[in-house]
Formats: sequence, C-alpha cells, structure tokens
Amino acid sequence: MTRLAPPTIRRLATLAVLLGAFSVMLALALVQTGAPAKASDAVSPAPGPRPSPKTPSPNPAPPSVQVSLVPEACDGVRLSARTASSATLSYRVADESGNVAASGTFNGSTDRVLSLSSGHDYTASVSETSSSLPLASTAAVGLRNPCPVSVAADLPAFNDLCGTERDAVIVPRIIGVDYLVGGSTLAPGPNAAIGTVTVEAVAQPGYSLSQPSQWTHTFTADPCPTVPEPAALAPSLQPLDAESPSHAAPAPAGKSSEQPGSTAAGTAHAAQTVTPQHDDVVTRRDDRVVQASVGGPGPLAWGIMIGVAVAGGILFWFKTRH
Repeated sequence: MTRLAPPTIRRLATLAVLLGAFSVMLALALVQTGAPAKASDAVSPAPGPRPSPKTPSPNPAPPSVQVSLVPEACDGVRLSARTASSATLSYRVADESGNVAASGTFNGSTDRVLSLSSGHDYTASVSETSSSLPLASTAAVGLRNPCPVSVAADLPAFNDLCGTERDAVIVPRIIGVDYLVGGSTLAPGPNAAIGTVTVEAVAQPGYSLSQPSQWTHTFTADPCPTVPEPAALAPSLQPLDAESPSHAAPAPAGKSSEQPGSTAAGTAHAAQTVTPQHDDVVTRRDDRVVQASVGGPGPLAWGIMIGVAVAGGILFWFKTRH
C-alpha cells in the first residue's frame, strides 16, 4: 500500500517541475536567437581590418568658360566661347528686354556670327545644358546705329580732246557718293584735269558702296591741228553806178565838175566813189535787187491783168444777157 508524501514535499516537487519547464523554454529561445549569428559567422570572410563606411563624393566643380560678344557690321554680332570641359554647354543671346534673339549648344568651343536686328543692346550667356546652371555672361553690346544704304557709283566721263584747255573729268550726280581726286572732292559736272588722274568714289555717311570704285585716265596733250585761214578775196569789178564819178557825163567845157564849196570835200568824195570796198559793192547790188523786186509791175504783168479782166467781163456778160 502506497504512502502519500507530506504536503511540503509535494509543493517542492511541483516547484521543481515548473523550474525545469522554464529552463527548457529558455534554452529553446536562446538556440533560435543564436542560430543566425552562427550562420553569418560561417560565411563571413577571414578576420581582418573591416572596410570603412563609404562617404558621399562631393559634387564636381562647374567648368570654366570664357565668352565674348563683339559687333559684326550693323546687324550682327560675333559670339566666341571656349571651355576645357567636354560637356555640352548652351549659349543664349538676348536683348535688353530679355527676348532671346539666338540660342544653341556647343562642345569645347564655338565661334560664329549671328544676324540680329539693329536698334537693340544684346548680351550673351553660357550655361550647363543639363542643369541650366549659368556659367558666364558678357557685357551689353549695342547695335543702335541703322544699317547704311547700299549704293553703286557710276563711271565718270573723261573729256579728252586735242590740247589741254578742254580736258575735263565729268562727274555724275549720285546720291550718297562723293568723287575724289587726290583727296579733293569734285563737284558734279565737268572738272578741269591734266595728265594722269585717278578718280575714287567714296560713300557718304549713312551709305555704303556695293563694290570698290576707282578709275585712272591719262589725258593726252596733242596739239589741235591748225586750220588754214581763207585766202583774201580778189577785188571785184566795179558796178556800173550812176553815182560813180568815173561814169558820170563829162562836164561842159569851161566848167568844173566840182560843186561850189570846199575842194578837199570834193576830192574825198571822188576817192570814196572810185575805190569802193568789197562790202559796199555787195550792199549796193543787194539794194538794187531789193528795189527791183519791190518795184511796180512791168508791161507783161499789166497785159496779163488787163486780159484777165476783159475775159471776166465777157464771161459775166454771157451769163447775164438772158
């Protein structure tokens, strides 16, 4: 027959069982937490210095850029930019109001002429293409003056005649163009010249020549040919003139042909009528022709007029007799 243990012993046995169960559970928990650490230790490399933790690398410095903007003619600029970086950079040209007039990209360097509108101030800037970070810029360049008007200079004329008195350079009148010889401006029209002359056309302010214009001419100094003078006219025959003393009727015997008065005056009159000049003969002949042409009608003319009047009267009588 079994004998029961006292109550104290039973309590101690129950406490021992609980402690044993607690120990088993604690051991299982330690085994589960320690297994991954052992597995990692198994694949870990041989013991040695551990690498230092990585630090983030600093951002690279922006590339250095040199940029310039200079006027080119009246409506353009020359943009020059250079950098040691191989990255693609962007350039931009804007006016004083910020309006973009030209833009583009380049690698390494660029040198180009950009056509713009006159009457504005322009600035150029270079920036990174990816981040639009500005790298360099230029001062303002003004294109305020209007573009000149293109004109063409006409060829001047060279009046090269015999001798030198009439040699001249004839300058055309062209708006916006001056013609110079030796630095002196020639007036439009003829300008006296001699020897070798070089004429240069120069544009006035606000104008430009479409092409260089320069002409050279050597004037000749050959003398003009001499024209022979006309031979003296032979003396003509004296006309029969009733007023001429040489053809006058002889004076009666015992009477002088001179009129009363001064003897010197009569002598002078006789000399003038005896030796008339050639022009006086021609004049007197012309006077006789004029007098003959404007005189009264001759006998033939009177006969013709009388015949016409008689014939007209007869015809009128036959028409009206009935």
